Amino acid sequence: MPVAPSPARPIAVQVLIGGRWIAGQELGRRTGKAGTDEILVSHHGHLVWIDQRQVRASRS
Repeated sequence: MPVAPSPARPIAVQVLIGGRWIAGQELGRRTGKAGTDEILVSHHGHLVWIDQRQVRASRS
C-alpha cells in the first residue's frame, strides 16, 4: 500500500467514532486494501488508520 509523506507537523483533525467527533492529529495518508483513502490519526498516543470520510479539519 503506498503511503503519502507525512506532513511536516501533525495536522489537527476531528474523527467520527461511535457517532461523536473526537480530537486527533493527522500523521500520514495511504490507500487502503479496499482502495479507499485512509488517514493515520493519533489520539492520546494511540495510532489508527481511519477512512478519510470519517475525518474532518479541526475547528480551532
